[in-house]
Amino acid sequence: MSDDPRGRIYCDEYRQRIQAQLAKIETFVDTCREVINAEGLEALEEEIRQLTEHLGGLLVGHQLQQLLSSETLRGEEALLVRDWPKRLNSDGLVKVTIRTVQGVACEVQARYYRQKGRSGAKRGRGLYPGLALLGIHDRCTPGLASEVSQLAAILGSLDEARTVLSGRGVELNIKTVRAVSYAYAERARRLQ
Repeated sequence: MSDDPRGRIYCDEYRQRIQAQLAKIETFVDTCREVINAEGLEALEEEIRQLTEHLGGLLVGHQLQQLLSSETLRGEEALLVRDWPKRLNSDGLVKVTIRTVQGVACEVQARYYRQKGRSGAKRGRGLYPGLALLGIHDRCTPGLASEVSQLAAILGSLDEARTVLSGRGVELNIKTVRAVSYAYAERARRLQ
């Protein structure tokens, strides 16, 4: 981890949130549930899934912030920005919300770059080089982007994909499902 104070603050916040979630899980473990039918067992399983997936999402957020604050990734970011076809200006660290495969929204601090001369309302799409290097596009982790695109391809419609994701605890609107699945397919075509 670097000397980036904002990154350290975010990592400390994640540690606190992880500890709080672990305390919830510990309380759950110490509590005996009375289950006598299939519906009760199903509800119990759902409660366990939510507890553990939330913890998993927090762990991903913590690791992402550590990676984004690392000297190694910062060096790779500098190379990417230097080799970018157009000159980019740094806007510094910006809060970005990333959605994990567990459905948890994680807020991290990432460096943002934009094309020189573009600012304000007419600002074009910029670049989060650290996120791009980690395969995070459309503010979704690679695992979530893969899952969204697979469901969109397999199921009959994007709305069905959104519904299945919602059942798994991943709340995305139809516009996001469309953007993620189309962008994922485009990246896959470019790699071929």
